[in-house]
This record gives sequence, C-alpha cells and structure tokens, in this order.
Amino acid sequence: MLLCGVAALALAAGLGLTGPAATRKPTPLYPNLRALPPSMVLLDSRTVGQTTRYALRFSTTIWNAGQGPLELRGASSGDKTLAYQRIHDDAGGFTERLVGQFVYHDGHDHWHFEHFAEYELWPEPEYRQWLASGRQEGQPRWRGSKTTGLHESFCVRDSEPVESLPGSPAAKVYDACDQELQGLSVGWGDSYPFFLAGQWILLGETSPSDGCYVLRMIADPGNVLYESEDRADPDRESSEANEAMAVVRVLGTTAEVVEGSPASCPDA
Repeated sequence: MLLCGVAALALAAGLGLTGPAATRKPTPLYPNLRALPPSMVLLDSRTVGQTTRYALRFSTTIWNAGQGPLELRGASSGDKTLAYQRIHDDAGGFTERLVGQFVYHDGHDHWHFEHFAEYELWPEPEYRQWLASGRQEGQPRWRGSKTTGLHESFCVRDSEPVESLPGSPAAKVYDACDQELQGLSVGWGDSYPFFLAGQWILLGETSPSDGCYVLRMIADPGNVLYESEDRADPDRESSEANEAMAVVRVLGTTAEVVEGSPASCPDA
C-alpha cells in the first residue's frame, strides 16, 4: 500500500496536481500618453487702446496608447479638489495615487486638471542648438499661457477616437468636465481646437519675425501621472517620449505648418 501511495504521488506531481495553483499577481493596466503634432496654426492679434498683442493659435490632441484608461477622480480637501489617478488591473481591481488637483477654469466654464501639458515655441535655430546640446542648453522663447500654474490645464475627456486598440471602447466613456471624474479611454484623444479661449501661446507686443519656428507640445511634462510602475519607464514617462512638434513658418501676418524636420524648413 505504501508503494502504491508513492506511485500515486509521483503521478500527480508529473501531471501538476500536487497542490493548488499559485495566485497570480494582477497586472496594472497603465495609460500611455502621446501627443499628436500641433495643427491649424494661426497668427492672431488683438488691439486694446493703443496696444496690440500677438498670439499663436493652434489645435492639439493628447491621446492614450496604453493598455488601460487614464482615469482621474476628484476628492474635496478644504478649499481644494485633489485629483487621484485610478489605475485599473486585469483582475478587475484598482489602486489610486494622488497626482494633482482639479481647478475651475473661468474661460471655459468647467473644471481642468492641472499640469497636463506644456506648449513651447522656439526659433528654429535655437531649437536645433538645444537638440545639439543634448537638450541641456537653451530655453523656449515663449511658453503656453492657458494655465493657472506653470503648465497647461485641460479638461481631460474623450474627444475623438485616434486608434483602435485592445480595450478601446466604441463610444465615449469620459465625457464630462467636472470635479468628480475625468479621463481618457484607450485609443481615444483629448483635442483642443485653435478657436478655444486660451488655446494659444502669447507672443507679446511685437509680431514675430519672418522665419521658421518649432512649436513643441509635451504631455504630462512634470511626470505627475502614472504611465508605468513607479513612473520609471523612460519609454513612457519622459518628456521626449511624450512630445510632438510642428515646424511653423511665419511670413508677415500668416503662419503655416511646414512638413518635415526643423532642418528642412525653407527660408522666409
């Protein structure tokens, strides 16, 4: 009887039946933010009294190429509305991390998430010098202005589908600009057209000189959102991974996007 028992145990081990299967740790489904190149560029101006101020308007889209949604949930804390990122996993669970705040935007009459993007405008030679220095020496001549802090604030929601990916919903999931829930579904983009209030870079009282410029947009420039474990994957979390740029040619009172790299921009 003892030999039979040993043989049975050996057979069970060979079939993988010796005990309960090990519990698998759920896999987090992180978003992966990407920026599309700015488009619909327009050189605008406004004169108030004797002073004329110039601005560069443009349309932008940030989209989610990840395995899970970017989901932001608000929670009141005194006079602030804190924003928590809910990270779903493949077992139906989730974790939440504090990532910032929701702030009311008067110009758009709804709530925005702070530090979601950054806009930069460089004279093309200065941009090439910055790249040649390994992105260490130089600063953009102008930065975006639609903000209540140092970076752009957005209502984060599903505007339009960009690419059909596993997990992409057929219809909008996040479609409100409130302080309770905002987000960006897998494969969907959050778009801001050029005609919206504050969708510009203010250039000051002097019209930009004729020539070529680089308009750069960075999603999550401060790396406040979780796109990977501990926000550590440079292929997802770095400004370089989350950037997009357009080469813009200014000629007189007009501006247009030029196809190609900064080095291919024609002389004005």
